[in-house]
This record gives sequence, C-alpha cells and structure tokens, in this order.
Amino acid sequence: AFDVWLPPPSAVQTPSRTTAASLSSARPMSAYELELDHTRVPGVVATLSGELDLTNASEVEESLRRAAPEAGELLVDLNHVVFIDSAAIHVLFRLARDLGAGGLVLLVAPDAPVARVLEIVHIKDAVRIVPSREPLEHAS
Repeated sequence: AFDVWLPPPSAVQTPSRTTAASLSSARPMSAYELELDHTRVPGVVATLSGELDLTNASEVEESLRRAAPEAGELLVDLNHVVFIDSAAIHVLFRLARDLGAGGLVLLVAPDAPVARVLEIVHIKDAVRIVPSREPLEHAS
C-alpha cells in the first residue's frame, strides 16, 4: 500500500494579512512530497523529495512520527531531496534520538544532492545511513 501526501493548496499560499505573530508564516511553504510504503516488513519506507526547510520542517516531522512503526524501523529515503536546511536536519536528529537505536535509518546515496550536507553535520554519528536498499533487503 502506497500513500502519497502533498501539502494542501492552502499551505502554499501567503496569508493575506501579516502580523508580528504570523511573520514567520508569511513565506510560502517549500514544495516537498512524502510517499509512504507500508509493505516493508518490519518497518515503513518514507520517500521524501523536494526541499526540506524551516517552512515545512514541523509538518515533515509530524508526518514521519505518524508513519514510524511501533516495532521495526523507519527508513527515510532522502535521495530525491534537493535542499535541506538546519531546521530539517534538526528534525532528523530529533527523530533519531526519539525513535532510539535502530529506529531510524536514512537512505542516502553518495551522490545524492544532500549527501555532503549530512556528512558535514556528522549525522552518521546519530543514525544509521545506507547507500541503497540492498543491504536492508539482505538483512530481512
């Protein structure tokens, strides 16, 4: 079973009235897609694509938390993410901490657009990174 999630059209529109409280939401949300594959046992594959940044980091985090299985791992495929900022990177670190050892695995090929950024922030110290699904398929 596959679920494709897109932000609602209202999420990408600029509010008509900007106040001090809504200043941070005055920017349109960056475009991203999240596809969930529940057929992987044990676990779930979440494939992200597009841009992950401050404008959508909270929403991405909520979606990934809902998708995380009680038992098994959440495999997050970042190979189609073209941009990631510190807010989205922080989400990955929080998820790694909260899901515990082995709860989160990142699929990032060496030539993925965000591979170098993730290397710079040493995310491999917090979460297991695999370059392809092959090692995971042999482990099952």
